Amino acid sequence: MRLNISSIMGRKGACLEVSKELPASFREAAGPIVCNLKVTNTGDGYLVTGVLSVEAELLCSRCLKPMQTTIETSIAEEFSIHPLEEEDPLWDDDLLVEGHEIDLTSLIEESVLVNIPMKPVCREDCPGLCPGCGTLLSEGTCECPDPNIDIRLAPLSKLLQQVSETTTPERRKDHGSSKEKTFKSKS
Repeated sequence: MRLNISSIMGRKGACLEVSKELPASFREAAGPIVCNLKVTNTGDGYLVTGVLSVEAELLCSRCLKPMQTTIETSIAEEFSIHPLEEEDPLWDDDLLVEGHEIDLTSLIEESVLVNIPMKPVCREDCPGLCPGCGTLLSEGTCECPDPNIDIRLAPLSKLLQQVSETTTPERRKDHGSSKEKTFKSKS
């Protein structure tokens, strides 16, 4: 997006507000990038501030179902009238005023792309997929063993189950404890 700034050139403090829709060039986009920008003449350059938003189609990182979300970000960058000294390692020559125009294309695309979530989720409590069989846990449970049990310790859990089935219950008050009878006989 190239923006003509001739109306605020030479007028320090003058502002230009722009609202536009731009076609998005990345594959996750489900619509145009909506830009609400303000360009301010700072005397030494032009400060571009604003909000960007775009509808995106992503895959949930837990259940792999497609989902739609809105990506919103804000920008604040200054475009210089004159290039700084070449010795400055932080200088980015993309942010220069070219005649009566500012090219915002790379700034807008980078700002939106950086804000795409790395691990999007369709909802906060999405249970995801079973790691054993791949069943969607939101649609029901599967017959896989508990994933929290380390597979290397599975034989020990079988042994523990066998031991609990073969042992007799402890002698307690409800199982005929001899101590209980002693207290009753003295009363």
